Amino acid sequence: METATNPKAPLPKNLLSFYWRVVIRPYWPAALAIFLFMVMAAGLDMLSIGLTVPLLDAMTNLQRAQQGRFVHGLVEMLTRWGFPPEGNLLLFVLLALACGLFIVRSGFVLLHRFFACWIGVRLRHRLKVSLFSRYLVAPYETLTQWARGTIVQRINDPSEAVHTAMGHLGNILSATVECAVMIGFMLYLSWWATAIVGCVLLFGVHGWRRFSNARVAAHGRTLFELRGEENKLEVDAIDGIKVVKAHGLEGKMEEMQKGFLRKERSPLFQVEFFSLFPHFINEVGAGIVVLGLGATTFLFPALGIRFSTLVAFLLAIRRIAPAAALVSSSSVALSSLTRTLEVVEEVLYQMAQERAGGKTLDRIAQIKMEGISFFYASRPERPVLQEVSATFSRGTVTAIVGATGAGKSTLAHLLLGFYSPQRGGIRVSGVDLRQMDLTAWRKQIGYVSQDVFVFNATIGENIALWEEISLPQVEWAAGVAQLHDFIHSLPEGYRTVVGDRGLRLSGGQCQRLAIARAILRSPQVLIFDEATSALDNITERAVYEAINTVHRDAIVLVIAHRLSTVRNADRILVLKEGRIAEEGLHEELLKQQGLYALLYQEGSKC
Repeated sequence: METATNPKAPLPKNLLSFYWRVVIRPYWPAALAIFLFMVMAAGLDMLSIGLTVPLLDAMTNLQRAQQGRFVHGLVEMLTRWGFPPEGNLLLFVLLALACGLFIVRSGFVLLHRFFACWIGVRLRHRLKVSLFSRYLVAPYETLTQWARGTIVQRINDPSEAVHTAMGHLGNILSATVECAVMIGFMLYLSWWATAIVGCVLLFGVHGWRRFSNARVAAHGRTLFELRGEENKLEVDAIDGIKVVKAHGLEGKMEEMQKGFLRKERSPLFQVEFFSLFPHFINEVGAGIVVLGLGATTFLFPALGIRFSTLVAFLLAIRRIAPAAALVSSSSVALSSLTRTLEVVEEVLYQMAQERAGGKTLDRIAQIKMEGISFFYASRPERPVLQEVSATFSRGTVTAIVGATGAGKSTLAHLLLGFYSPQRGGIRVSGVDLRQMDLTAWRKQIGYVSQDVFVFNATIGENIALWEEISLPQVEWAAGVAQLHDFIHSLPEGYRTVVGDRGLRLSGGQCQRLAIARAILRSPQVLIFDEATSALDNITERAVYEAINTVHRDAIVLVIAHRLSTVRNADRILVLKEGRIAEEGLHEELLKQQGLYALLYQEGSKC
């Protein structure tokens, strides 16, 4: 199994490469279509504003207007079609053309926004599935580094953030195209006036980006971390609702959530301010430029700007100002999403995965542990297992006992491939477990843990785990687990929904459900990890029945706290501080008057 990478490892600073990989490259035909529609819409916008010049010239000086190439050609075309441009007909045709161009432009805007939405929705769904699946195949030890609420946040928030980022990227691109086309049109009208506007525009947009982006990115990181803490609190409160109510913690939980929300206010307000302020700045700048150009035109007519040209120029400025503001505000918004988008990089490209593929075995005759030593990465100075060697054969029942913390459950986790030993190895019928297909291996194991997880689904689905298994088979497994009669007494039987984490079932019923789930597929390895600890006698009987049902054709391991459940085991291993201290049958170990006898006597007193 691969080792986990550091979730706080430094990330590439260039988010453009991220957008290219995640947003554009997978959907390049639609992205190209969006860009073309943006260019067409901006071009039509320019043409519609350009029609202002001949329209105003025709209103103020028809003879001069007809000297222009566009109006002259339009007059010739109308005359050829039998509509001599007399009176207000020319004005009406120019106005109709302008309106038509606006309508067609709106159609292109609609198309590019629809395609952007199409990409955004598909991207959000694909990314959410990718993040979810990456966590599912991540090493178990990696997953234990985060709380459940944090993992849920790291699946949901980035997919939504990428969808939002798509909108901001579209805004930046469309606004940039709009500015570029309008500046080209303004250059045609007056190069010197355009130079003035261009300088103001570049100074405003670039200056604001340099000032705001780093600050907004910092606030975005703060918000991401705070929301992660909120998610942890909320998930813990709901998962532990019994403890919350039993200890009267409702008010405390509410105050803690309010505290996180209070901390959110300042960064939220600052991000919003940085996002809205460019609109105000650009409106002020546009107003100053408009007034300056107007005064220049009227005071210095020799500069060659006619009134109609000035109006078209001013209309173009009015298009550029909000577009430039949109570039600034969308850039600020993207900066606020930086931390959330970095999570996509962390999960998809940096987080370790369990190995995929490997050898498979049809029949498992033996499992052999050879000098296993293991410690958790978070506590390297405290080894959990030290030089453990043992052999488990098909058709035998092996019990593993010991005090709390002796390493019993860790052995089960190693067998399941949740962890890999730092020294030694596990061989399955002669094949190193590190070379085996983990998914195929785990499907050959029936595992019942002390902390049983029950899905919020029906009893039948919880036993079959959504596989195509017939109801008689499910009923057989439930019967072996001493659960069928109880299920049959329910109004909806196997279709009864058990509630979140099985809240409608008792602890013993959940345990027996897990036993039925484990034996349903006739596993070649059956592991009971403290499956009868502090539970009822019916569950203990269910364990016996399950062992009797499968043990002749399986390797059975019973990790037990209640030693009454292991008396009939073919072999008992006694762990002490991560080492095998004693080994033998029940009667033999009692006669030795060692650790096993002491544990058995203490258990008998309970």
